[in-house]
Amino acid sequence: MNRAHCTNDDASCVGFIRLVFFDAAANEVVTLGGAGFVTPEEDASAWRNVPRFPGMTCFQADRLNAARDIIDERPVSAETCERLMGRTIAAMIREGRAALAVC
Repeated sequence: MNRAHCTNDDASCVGFIRLVFFDAAANEVVTLGGAGFVTPEEDASAWRNVPRFPGMTCFQADRLNAARDIIDERPVSAETCERLMGRTIAAMIREGRAALAVC
């Protein structure tokens, strides 16, 4: 997922996967990253490859449609976020928090 097939601003995307961190201490939802997909097949395949974490976690994968509405979600591990994005969880959280501070 570290190479998006289309960008968040691209109208050709049929779906997206967004990874988020629920920061209970700051009472914030921090976006860690994600990817967009051009075809329904790519979108469905990518979602099938996001493993559901069976325990308690602060991380979640959201599946979004072309209108950016959440159509499915599942708990994921920090390790899954790192694997999908090709980055450390610490770096993604730091950058996600920084993006919230700009708003």
